[in-house]
Amino acid sequence: MKNFFYLVALFFLIGCSPKAGIDPHLSVEEKIEIKEEFNSLFVGKWNIENNSDNSSKGIAQCYINSLEFTNEGKYILKVSDLNDPSKRPRFFNGVYLIIFDESDPTKIEVDKVFLMQENYNEEASLPEIGSVATFDSINISDQGDLSFNVSFGQQTSEFCNVGQKLSIDARKEEPIISDAPEDSNHFKIQKQWRLIRIDAQSSGNGDTSVISDPLCKLFEEEWESRCVETPENPTSEGCYPSNTVVITFTGYGTYLWTFYDVQGKPVHYEDGRWRWVEKSPQDYSQFEVDFDQSQEYNQTISIVELSDDNFVVEERQQETVNGVVFELIFKYGFQPASFNFTPSDCSI
Repeated sequence: MKNFFYLVALFFLIGCSPKAGIDPHLSVEEKIEIKEEFNSLFVGKWNIENNSDNSSKGIAQCYINSLEFTNEGKYILKVSDLNDPSKRPRFFNGVYLIIFDESDPTKIEVDKVFLMQENYNEEASLPEIGSVATFDSINISDQGDLSFNVSFGQQTSEFCNVGQKLSIDARKEEPIISDAPEDSNHFKIQKQWRLIRIDAQSSGNGDTSVISDPLCKLFEEEWESRCVETPENPTSEGCYPSNTVVITFTGYGTYLWTFYDVQGKPVHYEDGRWRWVEKSPQDYSQFEVDFDQSQEYNQTISIVELSDDNFVVEERQQETVNGVVFELIFKYGFQPASFNFTPSDCSI
């Protein structure tokens, strides 16, 4: 792969014909710098412009809807079923690893990218394949467009055909904000946050009442939608209730809820879009969300507190019952998903 970044680096380092006695090899510091350039290049949301099937006839099943790499070394991969468009898309997220080819001492190239599962712990030796997916034949144009081949790994076996191979063309999307201060809420919010509490109350007709156990009610509703047997959902075998949920915000206007069951397995996903409210009381203090794929931002969320280790937001809704208008006020408390946490015992 010929790439803009390493060509620039090499031009600077050895572009002027080296004289006798000058070592053209890249130093350790130079290698680190070039690798960091590649890492920063991958970070962002990639719009998929082509999914070409390279698999044998009858093998293809999944195609990629969207792909995003975060500054935290994580990824969000959204795939759909080619054979069943009515099936809900499946999300995979976890840790990504960039594998470099350093066989030529004068340059560094990206050889492969491995998408690993969430609980992957980096070991002394690198894996041979990605447990979720493996990217190879990677090419990055001078304009920043990305093309690669992808084969799906064992962790996708419940949804995709393992070994299925696609040829992908992608172009990076622009972030929703390009000039926010580094210490602003715009960057603080871009993290994986675990929901640890919900406070809720309803007021109307002169009365105010507290809604009991709203967090457990959230898990109960999620479990019922996924596990209760109906004609549309014919089986609930091995369907454990969820007891924790994490939301990921990215700088490209996307968010993803991930529900985990009592065994720690991701079992349900809800994605959507978000954007800052321009005329909010102060910069980056309110944001709007599109949570039902309506292509309209249909709910405003106000930030109560946002720091490196605490995130609190408030949401207000109105409902009319028998001609009486009730206002529902929800306050959601989050902490970084990396923090230790004891799930709630909701006895679902």
